[in-house]
Order: sequence, then C-alpha cells, then structure tokens
Amino acid sequence: MSLYYEPDPADESTPPQLPPLLRAEAVDTGDVQAKAVAKAAAGEVGLVCYAPSGPLLDFALTLAPEVDAATAAQMHHALMVAVGDAVGALAPPEVVVTYQFPGTILFNRGVAGAIQLVQGPLAADQTIPAWMVVSARLRLTSQMDDLPLDYRMANTSLEEEGAGFISRIRLLEACCRHFLVWVHKWEEEGFRPVHDMWSNRTEKQVELRSADGRVADWLGLDEAGSGLLKLDGEACAVPVLSAADIFTVPQLDAGPQLNARPGEQS
Repeated sequence: MSLYYEPDPADESTPPQLPPLLRAEAVDTGDVQAKAVAKAAAGEVGLVCYAPSGPLLDFALTLAPEVDAATAAQMHHALMVAVGDAVGALAPPEVVVTYQFPGTILFNRGVAGAIQLVQGPLAADQTIPAWMVVSARLRLTSQMDDLPLDYRMANTSLEEEGAGFISRIRLLEACCRHFLVWVHKWEEEGFRPVHDMWSNRTEKQVELRSADGRVADWLGLDEAGSGLLKLDGEACAVPVLSAADIFTVPQLDAGPQLNARPGEQS
C-alpha cells in the first residue's frame, strides 16, 4: 500500500491540458527533439512535441528568442528547474531531485533524466538565434535487471523511486506549467532566481565526469549560467552551448554511461 497516488490520473491517450500559450502535438514515431527542431525552423512557436508512449517522458518545446544566444541558453536551466519542481510537486517527498551540469537530472543520486537545448542559426549581423528548442527526457519506468550492477546503481526512474503512479500526461502538463512560471520570473527578475534554485539542487555526492571519463571538480554556476569547474587542475567556465565539447548527454534508454557513477567527491 502506498500513501501516495495521483488523484486524477490521465490515460495515455488523454491529450495534455496546457496553458494557452502552449499547444501539444504527439509524435508517435521518430525523434521528438528532431520533430520540434523542424517545427521551430518552420516558424512554429509554443509547440510542445511529446512521445505518447514508451518508458520515457520525452518532450520538446519550440521557442522564439528575443535576446542573444548566450542569454537565451538560460532557458536550459529554466526547464531543468521546472522539471524538478514538477517532480517535486507530484512525487513523494522521499524523491530528492538534484542536478549535474550541464543537463543531468538525478533522483536520489541516480541518473533519471536529461535536458538539452538546440538553437537555430544567427542572422547576419545579429546575435539572436532564429529559433530555439529546449527538450527533456525523464525515465518513468526502467527494465534494468539484466544490466550490469554498476549501471543499475548509477541509474533510476520514477518507478524505481516509488513514484511510478505519476502518469506521463500529468507530468508533462506540470513540467510545462512550471516552465512558464520560471520563464515569467526570468523575464521579470532576470536569471538570478533560476540560478539560485538550480544551485540549491546541485548534486554534490555523485562524481561529475567528462565524456572521456575524467572527474571534474564542480565549483558552481556563474552569473550567466556557465558551469565553473576544474578539470585536470585547470579552472574553466563552460557555457551550456559548448558543453557538448566536454560532456555527453545521458543515454536514458541505452546501456552504461560514464558521466555519473556513485562515489564521494574529494
């Protein structure tokens, strides 16, 4: 018996009820992010593409930036905070949500999700990208019994953490609503509130590893959202837009990964 349940669970076929600024489109087959990128490049704004089935909550939002590329990239952090808020609102309090730079979401120190950002090209003599897509992938369920022990210890899902009762549609709705709240706060107050919330949820116990397996010492976010870290004894600032040069995105529906393993930081 669980003390927690979703009072109004949604069927997988139920269309998500989104705020007026957003509209949903199910992507039955293919890559959700790629679909959103194509829609964004065609000029569609406020579209939420999502996978209506599968073990992941997989969705992507199309945006039309009005600020320079580096500032617009702060929507990556805003969506990360929004997903954390949404899970926090729907899951039992035992599910602790933390973050690793650039976009890894952890539940109780296990890798459970990832945020990504794609920007369109800059027009000539412009610093504002033509379009932008922020996307999230989050494990709802997982079948890891046949995978190596170190992989199972480093990865988890809502189901594994006792929150398997949360329906895909309700979680999608909650993520979108929290995202709009954080976008509004960002417009009114700047990046500081997003920065502070992100920083409060920084994972400090799980090693931060680069794509080639090196352990990075995490120093914090700078005031613009770049990751400050020390790698091979050298301190550096890594913007979200160039983080792919150092870090890999967790492959949530694939095999073992290098960028998050249990262990104490020095």
